[in-house]
Amino acid sequence: MTYESPFGDMDSDHEWPDTLCLSREHCVNASNETIDEFYAGALALIDAGIAQPAFFLARQLAELSLKALVGPGPTKFNHDLGKLLAHLQASGDDLFAGGEEQHLIIEFVRDLYARDPGGDEGRYATTKGGALSLATVCCANPVLFRRYVDLLFGYTQERLGRVGQKV
Repeated sequence: MTYESPFGDMDSDHEWPDTLCLSREHCVNASNETIDEFYAGALALIDAGIAQPAFFLARQLAELSLKALVGPGPTKFNHDLGKLLAHLQASGDDLFAGGEEQHLIIEFVRDLYARDPGGDEGRYATTKGGALSLATVCCANPVLFRRYVDLLFGYTQERLGRVGQKV
């Protein structure tokens, strides 16, 4: 059997049915499309009961969403949700305006950060330090988990649409 790559180069025709476009090269808004895909992936994994990858994608969604709200700039946050939240709060961002939805989103992001400060839990079987991934978290309520992922995504999309920021 001969290996045939499933991936096409940038000049490839989209000749396959239901092609999976991986590149952001031709996107109108690459940041929004990436956030959309992490959101869809997180929901699909929550709905399918695939726990650790669902947690990882939800946390990645939170990171990308906060970075999109921060906007481009010289500050590097790496995977630190705490630093991202602190930056948004210090800059007077609307996320900290005091609304019920914003409060729930902030608490959800803080919860994700508290359970995975390094941003590597759920991505691998073990953390960078060698501990079992998400060893301190027993389970997740899928209804609440999905609700908070929905809130975060909806809020981010509304904000990005309103201010037109791009990462």
